[in-house]
Parts: sequence; structure tokens; C-alpha cells
Amino acid sequence: MYFSSLGPKSLRDQLYVSESNRTFENDDKLPSLPLPELRNTLDLYLDTVRPVVDNQQFAETETIVRQFENGIGQKLHQKLVKRSQSSKNWLEEWWLDYAYLYNRGPLLPLSNMSGPMPNFDFWPPQPGSRIDRLSLNLLFNLEFWKLLRTEKMRPMIHKGVAWDMSQFKKLFNTCRVPGAIKDTLRCTFRTEAEGAPAATNVIVLYRGHIFSFNAIDENEEPLTPQELSFQLYYIEKWCQAQNAGTGIGSLTVGKRNEWAKNREYLRSLHKKNVENLQLIEDALMVIVLDDSEPVTQGEVLQGVMCGDCIDRWADKSMSLISFKNGIFGASADHTPFDGLCTAVMTHYVLTSINEIKGVYKGCNKFRELKRPERIEFVVDEKIISEIEKVKSEYHTLSSNIDIIHSTFDDFGKSILRTHRFHPEAFVQTALQLAYYRMYGKPAPTYCTASTRQFYHGRTETCRSCFPEAIDFSKAIAQGTASPGELYQLLQKSVNKFQRVMKEAMKNEGCDRHFLGLYVICLEEGIELPEIFTDPSFVKSGGGGNYILSTSCSGYWSICGGVPPMREDGYGCFYGIEDDKITFCCTSFKNCNETNSAAFYSNIKKSLLDMLNILNSSKL
Repeated sequence: MYFSSLGPKSLRDQLYVSESNRTFENDDKLPSLPLPELRNTLDLYLDTVRPVVDNQQFAETETIVRQFENGIGQKLHQKLVKRSQSSKNWLEEWWLDYAYLYNRGPLLPLSNMSGPMPNFDFWPPQPGSRIDRLSLNLLFNLEFWKLLRTEKMRPMIHKGVAWDMSQFKKLFNTCRVPGAIKDTLRCTFRTEAEGAPAATNVIVLYRGHIFSFNAIDENEEPLTPQELSFQLYYIEKWCQAQNAGTGIGSLTVGKRNEWAKNREYLRSLHKKNVENLQLIEDALMVIVLDDSEPVTQGEVLQGVMCGDCIDRWADKSMSLISFKNGIFGASADHTPFDGLCTAVMTHYVLTSINEIKGVYKGCNKFRELKRPERIEFVVDEKIISEIEKVKSEYHTLSSNIDIIHSTFDDFGKSILRTHRFHPEAFVQTALQLAYYRMYGKPAPTYCTASTRQFYHGRTETCRSCFPEAIDFSKAIAQGTASPGELYQLLQKSVNKFQRVMKEAMKNEGCDRHFLGLYVICLEEGIELPEIFTDPSFVKSGGGGNYILSTSCSGYWSICGGVPPMREDGYGCFYGIEDDKITFCCTSFKNCNETNSAAFYSNIKKSLLDMLNILNSSKL
């Protein structure tokens, strides 16, 4: 029987623990990732080009698209067909390479996923509470590791369909290692069926110092909260008694090619550095002690995404950040997994803490433990200079990010369901309306669609800036349509989103197909077709040029975010609950056209106006 620290009837275990099904039992049985029909991809593409160009440009683009379809496009598509016939996921390697590993920009603050952990009433901000709370938080993270290791986490089923669970294997013991041209992803996690456990140490960063200690005992059980507290207290007190450390972790937030050079130089300085890097890169996860004291969710998110980089190791898959006043956040590399994995683990941890109201009641034995090991790097003036350079560049980038994290509490999904309106479709239409009101033009929009019903599936783009959404936005802006007409336009937009999302979840979007066609050209030295150089391709969001980068973080309060895809764009993540919707909006301060607070204000106004339309329809 799986050992539960919360007791046999806990809600957490009912949600997440299974004695009869193994976590990864469905993965190898899932269907191959399908390849869309070329005509369907091109028709969908044109549908999202129409709102963002004039009639003449659309006609020119349509001609280019049909020439592509009847010419080189067919040849490229057939190459993809052949690839898909010999692989269960024709996209997997390319997506990892071109969406992540070839990217040379810094992971923090521009790429990694950042999120605050919601505050508990029984855990208000309180100086001196950090270590006790952290030990409990860490325990439940380690229990989640144990669930995955023993394959007792319940496999995810969505509307009766099994979802791929392989991304969960990369939550722990995973690191993105920098390279001069392309990074590599290293994951050493193993289930019990796969062999002995990978490294069981956690890395703790505080005040520029780095420590390591084993958080799992010889019986593959997490240390008790009391034991974890002892190790963490030791590290905290030691660091507080010393001057600030070198802050080697700062190097990990630099541009990837520069970090690759610095990493190789570090390795060349001394064999101890080689051992240190391996110890960190193979570790279970990273713990950060941060002496700032954020209170609001926005302040926490700011601290996670843009906090002091001397205590960050951006390459590691998971970093739990513990602030001085007992508040928490987390940062994760986006490369090995999507936000759903981190949201699920966070929900597991928060449910665990909430069920015991922050007071641990399980076994609290205390054993003699080896003291945490201080990780000391051999450095020279060159490395010190590089650290200062990267810190300066990071400060410039992080100080440019404008973040709003706020909860809209006028209504949530309950009211929308009484009107039979899909909650996410409703929110997406509100985003289109908010942007159109501010700028008088459509916003090409990326919305995450999960393709995890397929073997190693990750995501496809649900393009939510389509004619129906813009027709509704224009009607609101012009103010001439009747309530009945507005209701019909709103309904058309919501219904269209549901259809496009459903197709995207079947991998019948256009963006991943376009990526495959594009990469075939790159790798086989084929001249890039005009469809990719046509201005409409970028204007509609192609090549990662979406004005709005959006995602539903779940039907819960957990809501983090990332910066926008473009300098003149917005990031907008949202968590939808019964009676409220939490938003995380980001933008760049150096763009005079964008303002996160103004955009969020327009989202709120749009949601309220749209609810009035629903209510008016019943009069």
C-alpha cells in the first residue's frame, strides 16, 4: 500500500494515487502523432490571415498559398508523410530542437516558466517561518517524486482518452546543458522498473553559495520534515554568517552560447569544477532561499521571474523558491515539459499542505545525517568578470518586464456554464475584444492546445484570432449592433474557438505542420518557399510572432506566466475557477505601445460587457 503522509482518505490521494494503474502504462500504446492534410492546414492558415491584412494583401497571399499547395508544398508534404510513417512522433525531435535547444537567448527571464504559489490563510507572510514551511513544501515535492518513481501516480485521462505521461519523467533529475550552437537535454530519472534511482540530492542556493544534500534515504523514502529542516537550517545559518558567495549560478542566465563558453572554461580550470557541475546537473531539483519578502501574487511572480540571479540555476528543470517571509514560488525550464506538468505537481503539493493546514502530523523521526556539502568552484578573474557581465545583462532584461497578476472576481465558469458558454472560449474572445479596443486592430494570438492524446504529444497552436472573434470585437467597438446581434456574434466566436481548439488538440492546427515543412527545407537545402517569406506569414503570427501569447493554466487558482513572444506583445495566462478568473499579464516596459495594467483593465471591462450581453439575451 502506498504510504500517505496525510492518511488513507486524503483528497490528494483520491485525486492522484492509484494502486491498480501504473503511471506510464498507456504511453507506448498511444496512437502516433497524426500529420494534417495539406489542404486543411492551408485553409486554416488563410482563415487567420484574413483578419490581419487588407483585401489586396489577402488576395496576394491566397495566390501564394495555392501555388504552394499545387507545387513545392506537395513535395515537402510527402517528405513529411514518409517521416511520419517511420516515427510514432514525426515532430518530437524537431520541436525540441527548433522551439528550444537551438534558441540562443537567455532562459531567465525570457523563456523559463515562472509562477507564484497561492498564499494560505493559515500561512500568512511571517518572518522566521521560511525553513519550517519549506521543509513541508519540499517533503511533498519529494513525495511526488516517489509517486513517479514507483509509478503510483494515477495516469491522466481526458474525456475518456488516455494522455501521454512521459513529460512527468523530466520533472526531476533533468538539466538543459548549454552548447555553442545547440543545447542538449539530459534526463537521468528512472522508475523502479527502469533500475536504481538517479541522484537523490537537492541543490540549495543562498546568498551566492551552493550546497547539496541527499533528500532521499537509503530506503528511497524522503527525509522527514524535521530532518529536512535540520539540513536547511544549517545552510541558512552558515550562509548568513559569511560574506556573499561567488554566485556561479548567475552564469546560467546568460545567452546560451556565452554560458556554453563559460561552462567549458570552468571545467578547464579544475577537475573539481567538472565534478561540481555534474553534481548540480544530475540533482533531483533546486531549492532557492531568497531574502526578499513579497506579499502579493504579483510581487511573488516578479521575484520568481526577475529575482536576484546569483541564486538561480536556470538550466535545471525545477526550482522551488522560498522567500524570507515564508511565501513560495517556482521556476521551471520549459524545454523538457509543458506547464501542465508543473501545474499538476503544484496542485498536488498545495492540496497536501491545505489538507493538514500547514501542520505535519506524520512520522517525524530524526536520524544522524551527514551535513550538507558546500559546493565550491575554483574561479579566476575571467570568471568573476563574466559573472558581473551576465548579472548586468540580466538586470537590464528583468527590469524591462512589466507584470500584472490579479484576480477578476465578478464571475467565473459557473455563470458561463448556466449560459452554456465554454469558459476558455469566452475568455479568449474577451482577450480579442480587449486588444481591439486598445489598438483598433486584431491581435494574432497563440493559445495552447494539448496534443497529449498522442505518443509523446506536447502542444499545437490554437489560433484564436479568426474572423468571427474580430467581427464581434468590431461590433462592440462600433456600438451600432443590437443586444441580440451582439449575442449571436459572441456565440459564433465562442463556437468557432471550440471547434478550432478541438481540431488543434487532434494536431490539426497549422503551426506544427508549417514547422515541419520549414525544417525539411532547412535540413535538405531547399530554397524557402514564398509562403514563408510572404509578409502575411509574420502578420498572422507565424514563426513565433504572435502579439498575444496565451494559455489556460487550468481550472484552478494556479496561474504563472512567461514574457511575451514579441517586444510589442503581451503574455496572458489565466486560471479559471467557479467564481473568479486569475490573470497573469506581461509586457515589456521599453515598448511605448504596451502596458500590462491597461491591458488587464480592458480585459476586465470586456468580460463584464460580455456578461451583460448574455444577461440581456434572457430579457
